[in-house]
Amino acid sequence: MVKKVVEEHLDTPSDLLAMRLMFPPDRIEVTIDQEIKDLYLYPERLETGYRDEWRALATRALFIHGFSDGGRSDRDNLECYLEFLNGQAIPRCIHENIGLFRTLREVLAIVQSDNAIPFPDPKRQALIKMIWPEGRNQ
Repeated sequence: MVKKVVEEHLDTPSDLLAMRLMFPPDRIEVTIDQEIKDLYLYPERLETGYRDEWRALATRALFIHGFSDGGRSDRDNLECYLEFLNGQAIPRCIHENIGLFRTLREVLAIVQSDNAIPFPDPKRQALIKMIWPEGRNQ
């Protein structure tokens, strides 16, 4: 039931990023700022890795926090918590991290653009280094 709620109500990149920020993983290898900046070079990560990771974090968060009232049914508890997330928590998170969400929107616009052509992954780094020599690609 929780996975279905995440898929149906929290599956946009912005919602998932907000959930990732509000409920970070226990072990962080790369900061979320760097993950989002890396999307400029590797936009496919949003679909191939980040989305699954962020969905798992959202699912875990709903399991932990979505069933707090023992007097209501599980469905009612989830609906109430989802209303809180969508009405207060996610908008506040977006406001507090507006730079990350702007970057995410830029990447999504680039990916969805008709004139954006993804480079083959193995050769991309070499081409980027030729275009922007060290120190100028950031």
